[in-house]
Amino acid sequence: MNIITNNPKVTIKNSIQPAYITVIILFIICTHMNSYGQCTNPPFESACTEGNGAATNGITISRNQTYWFTDTDTFANGVNLNGGTLRVCGNLNLSTITFSSGRILIEEGGTLTINHSGTLLLNGNCTISNRGTLNIECSITMQNDDNSIFNATSISILNMNTGAQVLEINSATSVFINNGTANISEVLIQNSCSTNCVCLGTGSAIELSTLENNFLNSFNAPSGSACVRIINNAILNADLTSSSNVKMCMATGSTTSGSAGYGSASVSSNCTACDIILPIKLLYFTGRLNNDIINLAWATANETGNNYFTIEKSKDGLQWNSVGNVPGTGNSSQVHQYTFSDYKLVEGIQYYRLKQTDIDGRSTYSGIISIKYSLSLNAVSIFPNPNNTNKLNISGLKNDNEYYILELKDITGKLLFQTLSNSTTLTLPGLGAGIYTISILKNNKTKCLKYVVN
Repeated sequence: MNIITNNPKVTIKNSIQPAYITVIILFIICTHMNSYGQCTNPPFESACTEGNGAATNGITISRNQTYWFTDTDTFANGVNLNGGTLRVCGNLNLSTITFSSGRILIEEGGTLTINHSGTLLLNGNCTISNRGTLNIECSITMQNDDNSIFNATSISILNMNTGAQVLEINSATSVFINNGTANISEVLIQNSCSTNCVCLGTGSAIELSTLENNFLNSFNAPSGSACVRIINNAILNADLTSSSNVKMCMATGSTTSGSAGYGSASVSSNCTACDIILPIKLLYFTGRLNNDIINLAWATANETGNNYFTIEKSKDGLQWNSVGNVPGTGNSSQVHQYTFSDYKLVEGIQYYRLKQTDIDGRSTYSGIISIKYSLSLNAVSIFPNPNNTNKLNISGLKNDNEYYILELKDITGKLLFQTLSNSTTLTLPGLGAGIYTISILKNNKTKCLKYVVN
């Protein structure tokens, strides 16, 4: 069937999509930072309803499979990840795990506890992304190529300190990225690693009993101040960082040994907590879709010379535009909460980040959050209705100048008129008095409306 427009000379075949198509360009990041000085972004957040179904005890998850978990349970037989994805939104305890390749994604509100016997080996192309709480009760060695552990957001918590657990990075293409709070018994950076293999987001904090660094400039904080607190000992066989944004918080009684030093990091002695040496401690930065509005919220635990926040938005995660400013508190040791609402949404994924500007003009950036928006037609209406003319107006389409299809049918369902348009005002054919239906089709969604002619 052809689509007949109100210009009789124009026809559009069904094979052509009339909707505006948003193309998201996926790109490969060759370093652990993108071109805007941010740590590599974690996988996108998603609901625990998509994929192949609920995960079960002892499950094997193969390539191109996604299983999810929303309950509270212990898998005594664990899981076998062989290229697929396990998404956790509940409270899951894994007694054992085989991680050949694939992804574990802990979503906001989810908790995953891994108490694997012995050292858990990430054998290449393995990703653990935590947006909730991750408890690791074993050592982890990131070996072979392309392993990633993300403590993904400012509210993410990683606990790996119930015993003598060691997070070992032993690959030139493996990375640990911390945007939240991490408590780890020991981080071991081998000389087979690469520069910036530990990337720290603005306001993030890592507390370590022991740090052993064997690779030059393995730590970096590209977007703003981040803290590393040493409780016992730092063994530095290579300079730790070339970034002055790295703030070392040395606990009372902690020691430093080895042939190298902290590089460009600032060092505070007898330091009781990371919070006291960070100009801004970002507790969280989140966004929620409410009908056709995205509500952003964030909070700080302390502020020093904070002038204002700029909310920046992107369609692709590359090019950013300011969509608003929110004044900061200035100087405070109290928790302060902030909000901002975005009413101008586009179909697809919306990317947001915070730019924080000090009174002296210096700026730092938060991590990036992403929210998927699918156009709703709930607000679409037609007027006048009832109508005694052939002029019809349409409101509530949200995105002006995007095409939609209008279909007019009589009470029996017979198609009387169909048009492709990007206008909010249409001229319908002459109709007799009666009841009709009008359907608005846009982006694979349909809104059906009763239409009365008198």
